Amino acid sequence: MKDLRIALGMIQKNYEIYKEPVPIIKEFVLGHRWFMVSDTNDRLSMSLRVTKEKAFDEHERILKSLIGRPADECVYELIKGADKELRIIAACLCNLLSKPFNSADRLKDRGIIRTEGRVFDYDVKDKKVGIIGYGLYNEVFLGKCKEFHAFDLRDPKGILSYKIGKETKVYPENIHWHLGENALEHKDILESLDIVVMTGCTIVNNTYQDILRTCKNAKIRGIYGPSAELCPEYLFDLGYNYIFSASVRDKEAFYNSNFAAIPEGMDLSYMDCYELRHT
Repeated sequence: MKDLRIALGMIQKNYEIYKEPVPIIKEFVLGHRWFMVSDTNDRLSMSLRVTKEKAFDEHERILKSLIGRPADECVYELIKGADKELRIIAACLCNLLSKPFNSADRLKDRGIIRTEGRVFDYDVKDKKVGIIGYGLYNEVFLGKCKEFHAFDLRDPKGILSYKIGKETKVYPENIHWHLGENALEHKDILESLDIVVMTGCTIVNNTYQDILRTCKNAKIRGIYGPSAELCPEYLFDLGYNYIFSASVRDKEAFYNSNFAAIPEGMDLSYMDCYELRHT
């Protein structure tokens, strides 16, 4: 977890600059989609559960051992252990540690512009575009760019629909699909992209740096989602030039939605969404 150690070092510099108290861990949530952590100030961060995890009893024991402790101390402990099955905890805690410094004023201090919402104000016409982690940006890319490639770890059954008659049609249409495997299995396509936007889950499964390096010809290199609240200076230094993220505005309302017998599936409606660009 060398990458998270580097990110944590940059985060801690902000704690020194702003004299901000380090968050104390209050509780964890293992949701049906999200791994979540909150601090004693009720700030909440999350990462999508996309990696192999330990058996519940062991996971519970480890998480309980972290409650009431400073978040940075816990990240160092997890990094030192280098257990891949605990990476999601360390990544989520790094997101939590980054939160106090992602306000518009504090970002502006550091040469980063925050705008609210999700606009993606880039020209996609005649561009070859890739989205890694299918789900968002369809209205931005579909039918508006030269080629739209979608990569996702889910197999086709989880995304595609088929209409079978004399001919078989696959939906959604007009998308080049690469499903059920890591995007890095398609390096030739990644290398040809003009624009790539990847889910913050690539931080959780530790593929983000390799994907970014492979997309060496892309002029726009973005990362998106609540899993990408990680220190923006770190992400910009790696080579990203577009960040879209989101922060839960009401923890209890978000909990109620996720704990419902029939979850709403409207996670972003409980969040303040924002885009970041380096000046």
